[in-house]
Amino acid sequence: RYLLVEISCKDGQVDERIDGRVVFDTVKKAVISAHGDYGMACVSRSLQVKYLNSVTGVAFIACARDYYRMVWSAVTFIRTITIKNDVHPCVFRVLHVGGTILSCQKFLIRHNKDQLLQLLQNCKTPVERKKVLKIIKKAEKEEISLSVFKVKRKTTENRRKHSNIACDDEEFDSDF
Repeated sequence: RYLLVEISCKDGQVDERIDGRVVFDTVKKAVISAHGDYGMACVSRSLQVKYLNSVTGVAFIACARDYYRMVWSAVTFIRTITIKNDVHPCVFRVLHVGGTILSCQKFLIRHNKDQLLQLLQNCKTPVERKKVLKIIKKAEKEEISLSVFKVKRKTTENRRKHSNIACDDEEFDSDF
């Protein structure tokens, strides 16, 4: 499973010095604190930080399907993150749990779009409103390009199904 996690620091700014190793160590300590050696033994082989954007504070954390609830429960208790002996107050919030990275990416796009729409409603000046609308249009283009890729992939799969070409798993006779 993949946990889509949002890291929120106390001042609203995410420290750009946060890297995957820092997040991994923080999650590992949280699992040990919440579930002890047993918990760490369960998740140690599969626990990974697959993606981290230190600017937005978004991370994809991978773990075994059987133990994702253990990681999820431990992550919710994180209140600080240590970067080079500096302790920063922060909160880890699980936004989504998915079976694939693609499902997490799709959720993240929808989540960001909802956040932008809320930001648009709170704009006070026409200049702010114009900037937010520009970002929303850019996000919609990216979402459309994802859906076009999905349609292309489906049509390719349909062609394979309906073609008379034998696939690797099909048996066919040859006169050679």
